[in-house]
Amino acid sequence: MRNDPQRLAWAVMLAAFGTFCITVIAVPLAVRWTLNNAGRAHAVTLTLATGSAYASRPSVGIPEAVFGSLENLQSGTALETTGASRATLDFSAPFTNQALGAVILYSDTQLVLLRANTPRFEFSPQPHLIDLSLRRGRLRASAAAGTTRAVQLLVRTPQANITLDAAGIVSVEVTAGETSVSVRGGSATVTTLAGTLQLAADERTIVRTGDAELVVLRGQRNLVRNGNFAAAITTGWTTFRNRADAAEAPGDVQLSAQQGRTAVMLARRGINWAEAGIKQDLKYDVRDLRKLSLHLDLWLSFQDLRNCGTLGTECPLMLRIEYSDADGRAMEWLQGFYYLASTDAGTSKRCVVCSPPTSEHQSTSRATWHAYDSPNLLELFKTGGRPPVSINTISLYASGHSFESYVAAVELLAED
Repeated sequence: MRNDPQRLAWAVMLAAFGTFCITVIAVPLAVRWTLNNAGRAHAVTLTLATGSAYASRPSVGIPEAVFGSLENLQSGTALETTGASRATLDFSAPFTNQALGAVILYSDTQLVLLRANTPRFEFSPQPHLIDLSLRRGRLRASAAAGTTRAVQLLVRTPQANITLDAAGIVSVEVTAGETSVSVRGGSATVTTLAGTLQLAADERTIVRTGDAELVVLRGQRNLVRNGNFAAAITTGWTTFRNRADAAEAPGDVQLSAQQGRTAVMLARRGINWAEAGIKQDLKYDVRDLRKLSLHLDLWLSFQDLRNCGTLGTECPLMLRIEYSDADGRAMEWLQGFYYLASTDAGTSKRCVVCSPPTSEHQSTSRATWHAYDSPNLLELFKTGGRPPVSINTISLYASGHSFESYVAAVELLAED
């Protein structure tokens, strides 16, 4: 080629043309990839509800005890709860503060925040991404509904990857050698080395290390219909309103969007007593059940009475379960929630006019989502001396003079 200038010229021209073609193709593709995949970090906040929690942020390098809340968590942050603790991770879009999802961490749980970002450019087809690694323990994750851009929430465990679909709710637990996945609302996809499994609401699966197949299980059922209020409130529920003064407002009972979640709103402003709520008939025989538990996701915005009133019957949110014993006798159990505590130590924190069993009302924080998980109700109801035979109704209502409360999920979970 050294002795043939023409061949050398052609080689140079072809190399230059090839470089030009690669540049013409590669640069737009690289720009397109960058525009589609460039992201901004979510605003991630950890809020401690009870017990103790620790955060190990990459920028700090050592575990920090969480007091109240910890904001602006970065990718790579490791979180841990100890003992009988509970904490909540809230994810919001940058600049708009639109709620994108929430993750509740239960006791003795270790979680790593891998990624949480939103596309930088509006035209990007990528979803809001929340990517987590659950090393041990239990969490409950929910993806926001009604967002203009889809939310993809991914939970990675040693045995599986769980992808939560839009507006879904899933419970994931990691113990020695296995991962348990239960879908409470929407659907989720479980991916392992053995394959992929789609789970719908009230379905679950257990993935063990080395399993060759995935199986759908249905051992746990939610007895409440439309408990996530995905359908109209008239689906499964009836509304009720009562008031002492007919001239005052009866109260509002309606579906509302609250921090990215569809919820039933119970609201009223007045001087005299009133209550407003929803009720569902169940009529479910529980004699063959091993366990019956309740889960609520609630938000308290306003109340004017401290605690739950002098008799413990006027909480800004109350739950009532009516049931029958073996003699057909009608029984009921009340559980209240409030944030405005009384300064008088003598003020009761439970219903003082109710027959056993009674439970102490739960104090929560104002204007934040609170998750409540009951003990085994079958055992609790036995303490009243009359074990339940049938669960007849479940009601959620607000009671008092002025109140504003929201409920995004109500689950009465039966386990054989």
